[in-house]
Amino acid sequence: MKRGVLVAVGGAAIVVAGLAGCSSGDKSSPSSSASSSSESSSAASSSASASASAAPSGGGTKVTIDGQDQNVAGSVVCAAVGGNQSIAIGDAGTGIAVLLSEGDSPTVTSVGLGNVNGVTLAVGPGAGDATATKDGKNYTIKGNATGIDMANPMTPVNKPFEITVTCP
Repeated sequence: MKRGVLVAVGGAAIVVAGLAGCSSGDKSSPSSSASSSSESSSAASSSASASASAAPSGGGTKVTIDGQDQNVAGSVVCAAVGGNQSIAIGDAGTGIAVLLSEGDSPTVTSVGLGNVNGVTLAVGPGAGDATATKDGKNYTIKGNATGIDMANPMTPVNKPFEITVTCP
């Protein structure tokens, strides 16, 4: 059980770090193709920065864990990768990562919620459960995440969560 949770958390952390590291590249490609070829890459970069910074204020991202609203600062990055939709909220150190199947009825592959009150929470194969709904660019992911409290590592912790996010 603990091994499954650790694998899920580690996988979610890799997704967050990967999306954070590649976010400007993903954003500049659509900006570059939508703009004329004579624009410089600095114009595409500033366009990508504007999109990323506008996402949280315009999209209304909300994360609730165990009934408590979570303050997740940073931008929202969404990317289609290998038939899956990756959603990263916040920065690599404190952010949230979600991996869903693509399409109008997505299924949840994994969720990494990070450390909440000393408990690292995640959903993955064999650990926790989650469902997702999609309405255009709006996603709602809810379920129960599993984690390990290092103060009592022999007893798994389960906490309900809900994520509402709009992809830019």
